[in-house]
Amino acid sequence: MFQANALSIVSPLSGLAGAAATLSSALAYAIELTDARITVVDDCGVIVLEGEAPSNCLARISDIAASVVGSRYCSLIRPI
Repeated sequence: MFQANALSIVSPLSGLAGAAATLSSALAYAIELTDARITVVDDCGVIVLEGEAPSNCLARISDIAASVVGSRYCSLIRPI
């Protein structure tokens, strides 16, 4: 089952807190990511993706993240 958590570290430098929530929702609605467990965090202006997902889903996760926040994300997702 997919578990998405959007955690925002409020920072005057950031401005991406809403994008973290939007990205979390987009990942939650991606049907092929049902086995993924991803936490989306806004950390000082960079969206950080943490958790684990099937290795065949990593490219799709990156595509979704790039479509929401452009290049301002870092994926720390471990393949399972």
